[in-house]
Order: sequence, then C-alpha cells, then structure tokens
Amino acid sequence: MTEVTHVDNLAERQLILKIKEGDQQAFHELILLFEKKVFRLAWGFFQDRDEAMEIVQETFLKVYEKIDRYDERSSFQNWLLRISKNLCIDAYRKFKHRKTHQQDVFELVEKWGQTAVKSEDRVDRDSFEQSLKEGIAGLSNRQRLVFVMKHYNLLKYQEIAQVLKISVGTAKSLHHRASKSLQKKLAHYEVSE
Repeated sequence: MTEVTHVDNLAERQLILKIKEGDQQAFHELILLFEKKVFRLAWGFFQDRDEAMEIVQETFLKVYEKIDRYDERSSFQNWLLRISKNLCIDAYRKFKHRKTHQQDVFELVEKWGQTAVKSEDRVDRDSFEQSLKEGIAGLSNRQRLVFVMKHYNLLKYQEIAQVLKISVGTAKSLHHRASKSLQKKLAHYEVSE
C-alpha cells in the first residue's frame, strides 16, 4: 500500500469533485491517499490482515456509493474513518468468535511511548506480544477505537472526537482508560513509560 502523507485541502476537494463526476482515476488516487489509514484502523481493531483488507475494500466501496452525500464543508478524512469505524464494529459483532492471527506489536509499543520487553528471549517476546494482543482485544469497542486511532493512525484527540462524534474530553478519557488497562495487563513485564 502507498500512502501520501499530506493532502492539500484544495487538491482534495478537486479530487472529490472529479470523483462525483465519475472520474475513475481520481477515485484510484483517493484510495492511494487514504488506504493506509483505513487499513491501520481495521488492523488495530481485528489484528488480522485479511479482515483488515476486507474492511479497506468495503470502506472504499461505501465511499464510492455515497460520495454524493459527502458534505465538502466537513473533513473528508473524518467522514471516511467514520465509515470505516462503523464497518469495523459491524464486522466485529458478526465475527468476534473468529481467532485473530499473531501480530508483531513492538512497533505499536514504541509508538505508544514504551520500550519492549528488555529480555531478548524469544519466549518472553512471544508472551509479551500475546499479552498485548489480548489486552487490546479485551478493551471495550470505544476504548479500542480511540487507542487504535491515536496510535495506529496518529490522529489528534480532536480528530478522534469528530470521527466518533464524542467530546474531546471523552476521547481523552477513553484513551486514558485503555492505556491504564493495557499497562495493568502488562505490569508483570519490564516496560517503562
């Protein structure tokens, strides 16, 4: 997947106008701009590459079907991530009994501002990864969404609040509770903030 890191608002609006006019190349460009953010959100939610890719495809299909309903006065990214979030929740409800694949979470831990297990022992690392994966899976849907948006998509609290239609204070509170829950789950490992 390719990701363009910065999108000029004017260029983004022009791209969306082209899509509304039926320009397939413009839609392809839009996918390239945002697919990685949608993937990160879905990956963090399911911790399964296949499930995440399915959400990416469904998200862009919905965007294509509903692009005429998008209001250019609001953030396109927030609108897109709200669609993706809703699809994640729906899929999670349907398939929550499925097992997820093992994921390499040390990159997430580094972004979270912690160091990985100090031991180089593979057993310790595997155990740590499994504990973190279980900790993330054990969060409430809202806590998991906020945590994933904050650490996978690197969104600010205000952006998270807009996507989830909650207050900034609620976003901060949900993130704090998710972090505390994960810290408690991982307390027996040598991690530091």
